[in-house]
Amino acid sequence: MGAHEAGMAAGSVRFDPFEPGFTAWPYDQYARLREHDPVHWSEVLEGWVLTRYDDATAILRDPQVSVELQHASPTRLVELQRERMRRNGRESTTLVLLDDPDHARLRRLLQRPFGPRPVERLRAMVTERVDAAMDELAGRGRMDVIGDFAYPLPVGVFCEMFGIPDEAAPHFRTWTAAVARTLDPVLDDAEHARCIALMDDMYAYLEDQVEVKRRDPGADVMTELVQAEEGDDRLSRSELVGQLVTLYVAGHEPITSVVGNGLLALLRQPDQLDLLRRHPDLLGNAVHELARFDGPNQFVRRIAVQPTEVGDREIAPGDIVYVGIGAANHDPDRWGGDAARVQVDRSDAPHHLQFGWGVHSCLGSHLARLVSEIALGALVTRLDGIELAGEPVWSERMVLRGLQSLPIAYR
Repeated sequence: MGAHEAGMAAGSVRFDPFEPGFTAWPYDQYARLREHDPVHWSEVLEGWVLTRYDDATAILRDPQVSVELQHASPTRLVELQRERMRRNGRESTTLVLLDDPDHARLRRLLQRPFGPRPVERLRAMVTERVDAAMDELAGRGRMDVIGDFAYPLPVGVFCEMFGIPDEAAPHFRTWTAAVARTLDPVLDDAEHARCIALMDDMYAYLEDQVEVKRRDPGADVMTELVQAEEGDDRLSRSELVGQLVTLYVAGHEPITSVVGNGLLALLRQPDQLDLLRRHPDLLGNAVHELARFDGPNQFVRRIAVQPTEVGDREIAPGDIVYVGIGAANHDPDRWGGDAARVQVDRSDAPHHLQFGWGVHSCLGSHLARLVSEIALGALVTRLDGIELAGEPVWSERMVLRGLQSLPIAYR
């Protein structure tokens, strides 16, 4: 029996992103897979789905596993994605889809503005934006946390960081949502075409902005990246624009998700909301714990380039592996019997996998944590009597999980 057939022989469970209830809470399905078939061959994805923490970290830190689709064996989904890339006519130059040495080169050119110290210098700007939003919202008595606060906030922060006019922010909200949607491997042609058209608009706008910064440099991160050098090396225009798109999405989605999903989790566990209110010094750790408990990154894709053993399965060269970040972050063998609960004082919460592991760890993780901490802190400390004012609505996405709407009332 071949490896794929052995994976399917488990039979009692299967990965199914279309299962009723999966969008609202995928973790029960992950738990069944983890218990019965933790290295699971998925017919839907035509690849392996991993749900254990140790397997996930092993793949993420393995230098012999690739992120580049060119190494994948031809399957229906792989060929569809390759054809879409050809139709888009845009070379993949984004950091997250490149192996070393190309990945290392780009990261060296990009990393300086996103280190802990440069990010910490943004605290005052982020706090000012959060306070201004809360001043407007606090007196209303109700809001949609996503539409009114958690979605526009990171877009505004990134626009100010990059020196982009505030009036462009509404466009970026639409554009980043479209880019995030294209990451789903199970996406029909019509929806993909709609998202790509919006993505083209985003690229065109950013290309214009890059030229503006070349002609008229400013005191902003985009200017810094335009001027970034490593020896004789500099970013090309296509490389720079590709990274800007990635940074918008990779920075925006975690913040919106940690704030929105995180507040919902706290409302469903009021003891933890109360603990956080009584001990605001726990906010930094709480951001880690809420990212672990229900963060945006549910899967990252890797491609085996040599025979790779995971558990009792051998993954063949060319096989695609979907590393289940969300599942690994709920693995009781790693997190204990309370893995399915929020514990804002969990001592090892920073060991979650939401921001990746190894060379492909998230470049913008410091910024995402800073903005999330300030934003969540404002909601928790400035609003009294928070309660749900309607049913939360989830985005229909498999890879990047998040809320479309979270209506709350408060006093």
